[in-house]
Amino acid sequence: MESAVGTMNHEFKANSTITIKGILSLLMESVGENSKRVISLGIGDPTLSTCFPNTKVAEEAVADALHSAKFHGYAPTPGLLQARSAIAKYLSDDLPYELSSDDVFITCGCTQAIDVSVALLARPGANILLPRPGFPIYELSAAFRQVEVRHYDLLPEKGWEVDLDAIEALADQNTVAVVIINPGNPCGNVYSYHHLEKVC
Repeated sequence: MESAVGTMNHEFKANSTITIKGILSLLMESVGENSKRVISLGIGDPTLSTCFPNTKVAEEAVADALHSAKFHGYAPTPGLLQARSAIAKYLSDDLPYELSSDDVFITCGCTQAIDVSVALLARPGANILLPRPGFPIYELSAAFRQVEVRHYDLLPEKGWEVDLDAIEALADQNTVAVVIINPGNPCGNVYSYHHLEKVC
């Protein structure tokens, strides 16, 4: 694993625009045939491995919804009310206040969620701060919305923590967002509460 991380560090320095799929390829290539079995979680497809079977209740719920003939058209733009209400209730369990269905907007995966978020923040002269290495969809959405991207580095020697000095130097009155990816993608790190407090 150390050689894989070393290879990735070298690749990051040589090419700062390397993609997540590129990192996964580097990592999977570095795993020897005699190593333990490695399951890639990068694609988000549980059918690629027998380790993540669907539950019967989930399969039956999808089948029941299909057979009910109630869900054959487009859903409301923010998502179905009953789904938004259930999500709000679930998220409220960990909050000191109660969310409502109006606080929830359901998207078709993270790519749409990122694009909607960037679109809502876009305005003339706006910039966002993105981690490097990071998830490339933010850059694509920002370019499409004409939002300037400024990169701050993650520090591998500190467990891929945020370079706080870089954020302070890059942020200005036109900074509309600082993207913090936690758990880290593609680095796999998880920030401590103390580090997140420093970022805030």
